[in-house]
Amino acid sequence: MQPSDPNHSVNRQRILKQLGLDRYLTHRTCWELGELPLHCELYPADPHDPLVIFIPGIGTYSEIYTEFLYRFSQRGYNLLSIDLRGHGYSGGPRGDYSVEEVIRDLGQVIDYARQHFDGPLVLFGCSIGARLGLAFAEADSRLDALICHTLFLNERPPDLWHMLGWSWLSMNAMWMPQLKTDFRQFVDVNALLEHNPMGQFASQDSLLVWEYPLRTLNSAYSHPSRILQQPLGIPALLLFGEKDHVLPPDYLRSLAGASKQPFTLIEIADAGHMLPFDHIEETLEATDNWLKNNVR
Repeated sequence: MQPSDPNHSVNRQRILKQLGLDRYLTHRTCWELGELPLHCELYPADPHDPLVIFIPGIGTYSEIYTEFLYRFSQRGYNLLSIDLRGHGYSGGPRGDYSVEEVIRDLGQVIDYARQHFDGPLVLFGCSIGARLGLAFAEADSRLDALICHTLFLNERPPDLWHMLGWSWLSMNAMWMPQLKTDFRQFVDVNALLEHNPMGQFASQDSLLVWEYPLRTLNSAYSHPSRILQQPLGIPALLLFGEKDHVLPPDYLRSLAGASKQPFTLIEIADAGHMLPFDHIEETLEATDNWLKNNVR
């Protein structure tokens, strides 16, 4: 089933073709789950191979990760990516979710996927998706492994400015939960996409979410974690770029060092924050090797 959203237009197909992404999309199968509905995209391998649930980064959705997802599946993994509620082709008000809602949605996706795949279950969260993935891992015991592409914890903000910003979110979300703010005020998106072919696509892509209700951001950035006090009981990988300026490597090493959950740390040389777009081969090689040693 192909997406029926009107944004999936001839112009969109043209852009995807110009970027060379259309050839990967032919390998996917799309699912729509529940009344919302939730949109999922599957790149299948063998039903007995590991099932990797992928959570996209802030503002994004499954379709634009198509090359990464397809090439990941070619290494012997079933890749199932979810468009978070309010994102991509999923239903719901744009950008609007709570961590608790995402946990329920992921549970629904896994319930359905388990009818088709019986291999080890891995959750791979990208950027803010890693924080959502950790929240799910702490709430649901079905995972066999967790992969975090960067990570943050409310209990350990990267610096004073993050701490003040998260406090501001918490205070204002209490009174104005649906007030929207553009996250590009806090993240230099142009710098992230400067050398990325996705940059030209982003400027024309109406499915990307730039504005978020305060309740969404507050939920993501204030959700508590237990890993500073107790482990998850499953293997976990923390993957990041050597030159990541969004969540610097020193912060990630500090966070992992303070956690009771053991993390394997893998740093991709000469890479920034956009690993699934800019350093696909290195990211897949590192992830595949880790999974072979910890899951397969």
